[in-house]
Amino acid sequence: MNKSRMEALTDGIVAIAATIMVLEIHAPDNFTFDSLRAQVPAAIAYLISFLLVMLSWYNYHMMFARAKRVDLRVYLANTFWLLVLTGIPFATSWVGEYPTHWQTELTYMIITALWTIMYSVTEFCLVLSNPDLDEKINQESVVTVIIRYSILLMAIIVLPFWPPICLTSTFVLMIISVRRNFKDEKQQS
Repeated sequence: MNKSRMEALTDGIVAIAATIMVLEIHAPDNFTFDSLRAQVPAAIAYLISFLLVMLSWYNYHMMFARAKRVDLRVYLANTFWLLVLTGIPFATSWVGEYPTHWQTELTYMIITALWTIMYSVTEFCLVLSNPDLDEKINQESVVTVIIRYSILLMAIIVLPFWPPICLTSTFVLMIISVRRNFKDEKQQS
């Protein structure tokens, strides 16, 4: 498959997933600002999920910018990454509606964890398809990967006691990723 076509398809699916999440934030039945209070959990879930999708999209393009070749295994890994991505609007909607319930938060965490895993699988397949590259496909260190999966594991352990840990840990992981991206950009300059 052509690398640019796969990236264009991915761009379209990411844009649709990011856009449809906002449809779950409904206009209140009342004209007062106080009536917006009921939408705060949905707005927070939307904001975190939207930023997660956009940050992941940025990282995706940085990863593919280094690649020269895309083969069937990269295409299939990317397809499963996109499949899990399309579950994020559902999980965001559900957790926005019931932010203090562990079942909705667990669903959100499972989908985002699977999405993270599929991103790593896509990266691994990209490395296998591009063995002649001098620079790494992804600049992420082993320590950063260990920290990411440790935070996800900790969130699952804490989840029954404090359900909002899932959205909170997702936000923390985004901050770590943004800091790493700024560091990587400085090193490449």
